[in-house]
Amino acid sequence: MEKNVPPWLDQLLKQFKSGISHSFVFWNNIYDLQRNMEGEYLSLPQYLENLFRQRDLVMSYSLSSGLQFATPGMEVLFRDRYLKENKPDTPAKSATEEAARSHQQNQAAKAPLSKLIGETPSQVLKVLERVFTDESEGAPRCALVINFANNVVPSQAAGQNNIAERINAEMLESFSRSQKIKNGGHIIALLTPTLAGLNGRLRSSQSDIVAIKIPKPDESSRIARWNHIFGLNGIKIEQNLTAEFLGRVTNGLSLKQIDSICAIAKQEEAPVTMSLVKNKKQEILETEFGDRVKIKHPRFGFDHFGGKDELKQHMLEIRNNILRNCLRRAPMGILACGPPGTGKTFFFECFAYECNFNVVEIGNLRSKWVGESEENAERLFAALDDLSPVIVIEDEADQSETSRDAPSGDTGVSNRLRQMKFMFTSDPARRGKVIWVRISNRSDLLDEAYKREGRSDDTIPFLMPEPEEYADIIKVMFKRYGIPTDIADFTQFGEQIASKNWCTGASVEWMVLEADKYAGRSGRDSVWVQDLQRAIDDWEMKLNWREVDRQTILAIKGSSVRLRPKNWATILACAQHRLDKDEPLERSIRN
Repeated sequence: MEKNVPPWLDQLLKQFKSGISHSFVFWNNIYDLQRNMEGEYLSLPQYLENLFRQRDLVMSYSLSSGLQFATPGMEVLFRDRYLKENKPDTPAKSATEEAARSHQQNQAAKAPLSKLIGETPSQVLKVLERVFTDESEGAPRCALVINFANNVVPSQAAGQNNIAERINAEMLESFSRSQKIKNGGHIIALLTPTLAGLNGRLRSSQSDIVAIKIPKPDESSRIARWNHIFGLNGIKIEQNLTAEFLGRVTNGLSLKQIDSICAIAKQEEAPVTMSLVKNKKQEILETEFGDRVKIKHPRFGFDHFGGKDELKQHMLEIRNNILRNCLRRAPMGILACGPPGTGKTFFFECFAYECNFNVVEIGNLRSKWVGESEENAERLFAALDDLSPVIVIEDEADQSETSRDAPSGDTGVSNRLRQMKFMFTSDPARRGKVIWVRISNRSDLLDEAYKREGRSDDTIPFLMPEPEEYADIIKVMFKRYGIPTDIADFTQFGEQIASKNWCTGASVEWMVLEADKYAGRSGRDSVWVQDLQRAIDDWEMKLNWREVDRQTILAIKGSSVRLRPKNWATILACAQHRLDKDEPLERSIRN
């Protein structure tokens, strides 16, 4: 690939030159700046216009702007060849008739195009069909760029498109299949932010239209943009920040969004700082996706998570393989199951901190508007690729990923979203780049396809802490919250908590925070022994022990054997025994 030729352009040139297609859909990051071979930053329409400038007619069309041309000379050529009336073979009968005819032609030459070719897309496309299929001598070689194609041929539920939109889709589909247009060397480009927003006929493999994703800029492109910014007047950068570092930490942002961060700093007459970049990045991405996506910046590593030492080592092995670029040894996805309060979500946030990865929590992608749910999913998946390496945390996955056998009554939206997610999460090209972590208390409610190898390579049971782990959990809770204490050894407190039934890591967290409140009521900043003792005595089990045992059994039976705790067989047998007898047993024989 030539220098400064982006991958999407390389794909276009290969497909066009090989004769595979002459019609293309560009989607995703279409509103961003693109750097051409001369190092200039242009909008995508400008980039394509420059790319096609050797052609006789370079045209662009949108609903708001109508048909436009790259140069005035091209418009003159278009008017002369396709809009002037043919002169009759018989001469004019009089000078007056000749003058009238000349005046008529002059008026036509000056009239707005919309008056001559019509204003609706179907009218414009009908005229362009004549241009593209012109095989007469001297026929021009053409390029057409349709901006906001999703407005010209929008996607709607089957049967809901009006007749004009159906005509538009049919004409563009016929353009893509036309041998005349292919033989003429013409090229057609449609621009849309999402594929799902485009009429389904144009997204079909039968249409001969090739879809090309315009990604967010990669690291080298972001570094180049920051180097460009460093050379601008009026932009101040915090002294310890380099273009290379800023290029890494702004992954997931477009070049225009990077520029907006600098514009804010310039307006406030302040330097670009790491804090500004971090906050604005989160604000930009969350504004872009609303409450459906939450970008998190983990503050703690595994030193702030108590217990689960063997599991930590397993995850650090994954991290090391990724950092060594041995991606084949990284899981495609992880399923974490077990009772609530056992630290599932926080554990993977700590893992992301250890890897220095982005963390994305996803919410409900559904919308009441037709087609918008699919668009939300498509935009999310494109963003995850742009943010990679990234860890996706899907909490309560059993609620967002119901089984395909469950009734939905949503005209197929659930199935389409499920298929889109299946395709994304099983693509081997994403191994080690996007790690999808599904978290659930009830893995039995998940579709079996999500649990298979290749989508969830590691299935990890998160069970109640082992008795010897409680002291460590207490210690890290004090550390996590920065609570001062004069307690040096937590062993005796760990033993007390271990004797209680179904006490989770979240329960220990509650005890530590309660102990801090007791210290505050006594006018102290530091937690003393009596404060923690009172908090432990105050705690009572609020969980339904039957549900905890059911969730424990599900977590163990569905998990990877090598990731189970050493005494998993005993835990499983005891939980099953309690459910069979329908009576809880003391902790001493619970495990």
